[in-house]
Amino acid sequence: MDLQIETESTSTAATKNSKLPFHSNPDILDEICEYLSYEYDIDSDDISVSRRTLLWVALTCKAFLEPALDRLWRSLDSLFPLLKILPAFIQSDGTYVLRGAISPEEWTRFDWYARRIRKFSYTRDPDSLDIAMHVYFRLAQLRPAPILPSLRHLHCPSTSQNDFLISGICLFLSPSLQTLEFENISSVEDKLCGTVLYTLFSDGAQMEKIILRGRGLSRDTVCMAIKFEHLRELELQGMGESLDMEIMEKIGSLPWLVDLAIDFTNSLIPPLEKDIGLKDLKSFMITAPIPFIQAFLPHIATVNLETFVAVAPTHPPVDKKDFLDEVVTRWKESLRRIALVHQQEENVEELNITVLAPLLPLRKLTYLRLEGYSMELTDDNIEGFARAWPEMDTLLLPFISANHPRPTINSLRILAQLLPRLRHLRIPLNTGDLIPFVSTGEPHSPAHDLHSLTIASADDPWELRDLLHLARHIDYFFPRLKYVYPYEAHDVDRWLQVHEMIQMYQAVRQEAFAFEREKQRKATTFYSPTQIFATS
Repeated sequence: MDLQIETESTSTAATKNSKLPFHSNPDILDEICEYLSYEYDIDSDDISVSRRTLLWVALTCKAFLEPALDRLWRSLDSLFPLLKILPAFIQSDGTYVLRGAISPEEWTRFDWYARRIRKFSYTRDPDSLDIAMHVYFRLAQLRPAPILPSLRHLHCPSTSQNDFLISGICLFLSPSLQTLEFENISSVEDKLCGTVLYTLFSDGAQMEKIILRGRGLSRDTVCMAIKFEHLRELELQGMGESLDMEIMEKIGSLPWLVDLAIDFTNSLIPPLEKDIGLKDLKSFMITAPIPFIQAFLPHIATVNLETFVAVAPTHPPVDKKDFLDEVVTRWKESLRRIALVHQQEENVEELNITVLAPLLPLRKLTYLRLEGYSMELTDDNIEGFARAWPEMDTLLLPFISANHPRPTINSLRILAQLLPRLRHLRIPLNTGDLIPFVSTGEPHSPAHDLHSLTIASADDPWELRDLLHLARHIDYFFPRLKYVYPYEAHDVDRWLQVHEMIQMYQAVRQEAFAFEREKQRKATTFYSPTQIFATS
């Protein structure tokens, strides 16, 4: 979609509309455009519709122009829409190149859009879009100032892609940056990452969030990442060999840090024996063996931890019930979100349901994630969870294969009744002995607002008739459900069919409501008060 508009045409928009009271209130206009914003949606169709709507809103009148364009251009994953503004950006034998001079007026128009971009994802251009690599060098030569002067968030999903100019990321460095995310890092990119961090520090960027995921960063580069004293969020994944106690003490002394995710895999740090700080930490994710974590936790100073995530291997084997009991005892009053993740190995670890007993007293728990374990779960277990955690909004249970006991469709009914705030659910489901759906003639009350449902099981036998009944059950319990997902592509065709059936049921229901409203409207119009009086 072309994100540009002709500003001259908007200047002649209807003056009558521009005099309406709300047009003079920027807060109202911002709220309207924010509601239409697509940035946090995950469905590509919804994103396209939202972008088109924002473009139409921008063209409505001058009052809407700036707030609508700010949202429309706020997030990009390619420079292509911006480069198209420059007349010198042309195609040569199917490949886009940058040739010729660029006038001050053309740069002014370029900047009019570029200043709106707050979030940029730098990744390889799709195969359908052939942009010559020299374009980025030429752009840097022509424009020494930051290309995106208001950029706040810079994300590079992979620094080691084929046919990808990773050094081009220097184009987007700006003192305005607050968030930096580098993923899939290898040792090849170590010096580049260090240069990026050093440049941002030297330019006075007030970095609040840094995420480095991958392998092979040197200690020097990791040290650069923790020089930003205003850091609020820090994630270091795969950097274990570069971590030492000096770095940990510097991390612990960061005055604004509230969110820390750190991976000690292959780290040479011994179990902690002294306090390291972290007095204001709210969220903590740690990857290490359970004994290391147990030795680590007593040496962090926070008393108000709200989120705790433990990623741990099977060995050495320990009693995870005692481990969770220690965590709950320390932060019982503040904990709201907990995750226990099994670090991937060849053998799946069995997790007994009794391990979760220490979590049951956490009445204000809103998030629970269990990943990579094998369990035996029943409908009674699910009901126990639902009664223990009435404020739960995200419940992510592990994948359970068909040869283990799993919850039935009855668990969905229980969750719909007992967890009104649930928005994201991942549940292993036994659909082998599915009972046919029989309508009660009334909608499920209250109508539940579950947003996404992931089925974390596979290999049950199924026929089309079974899927129709399954979709009706799910639709009845969660009439506003937006997505049905398979777990890691297990039985993907089956769950895609269920998803489409539910969408069809919802569409039919919406049409029926619309027909009924129209019928009532016509009846009200036909029998107006005057007519009723005259008839009587």
